[in-house]
Amino acid sequence: MPFEFYEHTADVGIRAWGDSLPEAFGQAALGLIANMVETPSADALEDVHLSVQAANAERLLFRFLEEVLFHFQTELVVFTAADVRLDLSAGKLDAQLRGERYDAARHGHVHEIKAITMHDLALSYEPPEVRLIVDI
Repeated sequence: MPFEFYEHTADVGIRAWGDSLPEAFGQAALGLIANMVETPSADALEDVHLSVQAANAERLLFRFLEEVLFHFQTELVVFTAADVRLDLSAGKLDAQLRGERYDAARHGHVHEIKAITMHDLALSYEPPEVRLIVDI
């Protein structure tokens, strides 16, 4: 998987990468979900469209992941795929996420993530990579 977790005091860090910055954003979203539940058994059965706007790439990542977390917490969808489109000049991100409804027997529970934080949030264009801390 093109993401990994790293320890950070009482929180968890997520580092994600891809062939492009939009792909790294998508992998960060999948890493976020994988930190909460077991995702290997989840299927891509339904689509969810998310759209956010922000002043810069870092804020777009933050707002996008807030929306992913909110959607997971309210709609209980375990995302398994993410197709992200970025328009940095317009400050816009559109994402098509795929997944299935949470099933405790199949998806279990790893951590509860309370919030995305701006602490240590960083992104790199070359190579395309993002890093962030989530509050557990």
